[in-house]
Amino acid sequence: MSSRPTLSLKVDVCTREGMRTGVPRLLEVLARHRVRASFFLAFGPDNSGKAVFQLVNPNFVRKMLRSSAASMYGWRTTLSGTLLPARPVAADFPELVRRIDAEGHEVAVHAWDHRRWQDRVWKMDERAIGSELELAFGAYEAVLGRRPKSVGAAAWAVTSASLRVQDALSLDYASDLRGGPPCRLRAGGSLLATPQIPTSGRCIEELLAEGVPDDAMIERVLLADMRESDPAVLAVHAEVEGGPYLDLFEHMLGALRDRFGEPRTLAEVAAALDRDRLPVRELACMKITGRSGRVATSIEAR
Repeated sequence: MSSRPTLSLKVDVCTREGMRTGVPRLLEVLARHRVRASFFLAFGPDNSGKAVFQLVNPNFVRKMLRSSAASMYGWRTTLSGTLLPARPVAADFPELVRRIDAEGHEVAVHAWDHRRWQDRVWKMDERAIGSELELAFGAYEAVLGRRPKSVGAAAWAVTSASLRVQDALSLDYASDLRGGPPCRLRAGGSLLATPQIPTSGRCIEELLAEGVPDDAMIERVLLADMRESDPAVLAVHAEVEGGPYLDLFEHMLGALRDRFGEPRTLAEVAAALDRDRLPVRELACMKITGRSGRVATSIEAR
């Protein structure tokens, strides 16, 4: 490792609108600052509107209201897959996927159906999980002409079953976890081979749901969240930082580079890892203030 922590930007693209408008805007900012990032793309149908079924969850309702989700994501997205048809996310924008790749950024798999994964993976068997991953992998290969070598689970939602299926894909790494160091996971009694590179801190929409009042405070909190991490992996969402928080994201890039130096893609971070020396940690779940569901993390192995 270098004398100061490594920085990586993990850009999750979860919706069609995020792909259509957020990604090009982020690419322009990244090009202007000569910064490369890792883009994790959902390829299949945008069923964001099915989040309505979570309205029975008071935590979800509070998050939606405090983060002004409808205005941030737009009504077309909030109705997608319910009152309006679910249209494909990255699979409908092959030239844009190839542009991400051609501009030197990493392209990885986030999901096929993002909403289905984050809501149902907890109950999916290995066959259903394998089908979701194969659809996403097939769409990726159809666009870029090669199989993906990395994944980052939608909503940081994984199970022992999903990790076993994923582990059989001979990936270079996965980025499925929140918090903790790079590691290998023990899950469901199995020691998995795939290295995990976690996201370091919170997301803008989580801070909004917590009631963080303004851009300056959001920036301070995000930077503080990454202070103890190496690598420091910032979660970016195409719908948020590529939308109403684009100016904040661009302003943050300067502070991030001052603290961490030039960002590296997660693929570059993974290539520098010594798999044999990675700590083995146990899969666990945790709740994050500002997020309605649980997310995957790791704890010290017993």
